[in-house]
Amino acid sequence: MMLVFSNFPTRRFVVILSILSAFFFASVAMPEPADAASGKSSIIKKQIAKKKTKSRKAGNAKREVQAKAVYCVDLAANRALMARNADKELPVASLTKLMTALVTLEHTSLDKKIRVPEHVKSIPKSVVGFKPGDLISVRDVLHGLLMASGNDCAETLACAFPGGREKFIGAMNKKARSIGMRHTVFHSPSGLDHTPTLTDDGKKTVKTETNISTAREMATIARVAFADPTIRTISLKRHHVIASSKGEEGYSVRNTNKLLRDNLPIKGGKTGYTANAGHCLVTEFAPGRKAFLIVVLGSPDHFRDTRLVYQKALEKAKAEAAKSPAPPTRQGNRGPRPFAG
Repeated sequence: MMLVFSNFPTRRFVVILSILSAFFFASVAMPEPADAASGKSSIIKKQIAKKKTKSRKAGNAKREVQAKAVYCVDLAANRALMARNADKELPVASLTKLMTALVTLEHTSLDKKIRVPEHVKSIPKSVVGFKPGDLISVRDVLHGLLMASGNDCAETLACAFPGGREKFIGAMNKKARSIGMRHTVFHSPSGLDHTPTLTDDGKKTVKTETNISTAREMATIARVAFADPTIRTISLKRHHVIASSKGEEGYSVRNTNKLLRDNLPIKGGKTGYTANAGHCLVTEFAPGRKAFLIVVLGSPDHFRDTRLVYQKALEKAKAEAAKSPAPPTRQGNRGPRPFAG
């Protein structure tokens, strides 16, 4: 006997089977909710860890001194607290002007009036803006030199020196040798790079002469300079008006040292910059009974680097003080107290 099945139930069965198969394969292909959440959580954790690492590196960079050369000396103990490339010869830009001031004070009276040379009109910035032929006191010219870092001030002082500019530069180098400098050479009174246009035989030259020193030797020069009350006092002024023989207004100058705006125990300072030298700064601090002299050369941010070195010097001094034994107590005539058991 032959059995005949109806097509209708068979079609229904095939449709149901197809739907069930689709659900089955979809469930196999899709991850469990817990697995998906776990994968997502893992990605988030990696992103957070990456951000923390990046933030930590950025924080460490902010705590690192970026200058090419650094030197920090404890003046009271005459001991270096930090030295990096301290003996490397580098351009010192307008830190030169500390030596310019020293030589001027050794040979010229502060009240003497000196004449501004004609060539100041062609001197590159920074300048105070002296007018050629103006008569200005040495005291006032030093204000423009040390506060505003005026290159026209440096040239005015050098040209007024007995024997002229070249003799003045010779006196700068002689002074450097007299205080033990062996890696310091000056070619200009301002710190600007000097490019002679002609050689002795009349031929053109492209050789550039740059004032160079080291962070260690620059610290010695600054120590001698800041010991002079005139240099020290002028370097700490924020504003001054230079009297002029050519006008009642004179020349208004402001200090280029932004550290003077901070609440720091500064006893002397001088800034410097050229494209070749980068930013340079020498600063003397006197916190309490301590005295630190800090030099940074070739820095992208000389103020920031100096602040960092100063904080490190304070921390080091504090740590050393904590390790040193306490002084013995004075008992007077009473003698030691008996032990109460």
